Amino acid sequence: MKVLFFAISVMEWFEKMDRESLRYLLSSGKFLCFNPAALEGRVDTSPASGSAGPPLFDSPYLTNAVFFKESAIDYNNNLSVQTRALLVFNENNAHEGGASVLAMPDLLEQGLIKWFGGKVPISLSLHDRNVLEVFCRTPTFDPFLLMARRSEVEQVRAVDASWFSVDLGTAKSVRGIVTARAEKLVSLALDSPESDSRRAATVESLEQAVWLCEANEPAMDLFQSLGVQKAEVNRILFAWKGIAYYEYLFANFGRDYKNFLNWLRGDESLPNDIKTIPSDRTLRLKAQRRNAQTVMRGYYNHATEILTKQNQSDNALVSDGDPQPFQKFLLAAPNLFETLGMAIGAFAHTSNAWKSLTNDGRRETRGADALEGLFRFIINLAASKHKE
Repeated sequence: MKVLFFAISVMEWFEKMDRESLRYLLSSGKFLCFNPAALEGRVDTSPASGSAGPPLFDSPYLTNAVFFKESAIDYNNNLSVQTRALLVFNENNAHEGGASVLAMPDLLEQGLIKWFGGKVPISLSLHDRNVLEVFCRTPTFDPFLLMARRSEVEQVRAVDASWFSVDLGTAKSVRGIVTARAEKLVSLALDSPESDSRRAATVESLEQAVWLCEANEPAMDLFQSLGVQKAEVNRILFAWKGIAYYEYLFANFGRDYKNFLNWLRGDESLPNDIKTIPSDRTLRLKAQRRNAQTVMRGYYNHATEILTKQNQSDNALVSDGDPQPFQKFLLAAPNLFETLGMAIGAFAHTSNAWKSLTNDGRRETRGADALEGLFRFIINLAASKHKE
């Protein structure tokens, strides 16, 4: 497979990976990169602090591993997201790279045996497998989304609560989006005269089901009345909550996105030393710039298209009383959620790299070396082939 890492074999990763791209990825600490050593909001877990909670993983080989999200296209040309684990060469400096493998438990266990095995057998605990499976089922590593899967992570034992920390402002804003949509849906579903108390109780039940990603009886009845199979309800609840979260992020970061896209289209994204570099390099750099523009427009369009579909289905349900677009959106929501997460996560990563390079856009121009590194990072982030 040749995706984010150009990984042909497990030990070729570091030789093929661009060091600057790795630096960009590791500097974000969110969305597409889960780097425990640099995770924002983590409590002090040093021995001196005396306050360390239960670790995330049992295996010492995974304690300092870094996990990445990468896009992939299956044989039906469907976009999907998969998770890769990087086992760092130097546990004190992930920037030196390492060997990587897909983070599916069986494959990762085989990789651990290959790299660290010997006389002592290596096997992943049931708890580590639970964590890895949750990692592989979420499109990004936002603590907000990991929190929604916390009960699955903690089937065997508890972990440090700070792995799932979400700031109160974000939680309140996302819950407001969930509540507003729940109110609209309940108002339409309870079309016969109902008491205000019953209507409020139904909205509260639906909101709680979405927030916990676990169906209760009123929510189950409501979804089944919309033609959703019982087995699909919890997946749809998780996707609904996730889409609400990404809707919040997209609105909250909208100015950054537009500023970055405008910069990428403008003269500031051409090198300030363009007159001194060879003509063939100038042509190559301009081609990379065009490719980067195409990639970023694609991510932006993916996100806006999905959020537009949600609004259109919502409007058809509420304004026209037509449940069919909403039913279709609900059934497609888990896959749309994955695509939306990848698009917004990738946009956040590249926007972060741009702000790092340009001092939040205040430094207007850079040289060819710096710009070529950024363009290469953007293009490589989106490069996909068939799954392994």
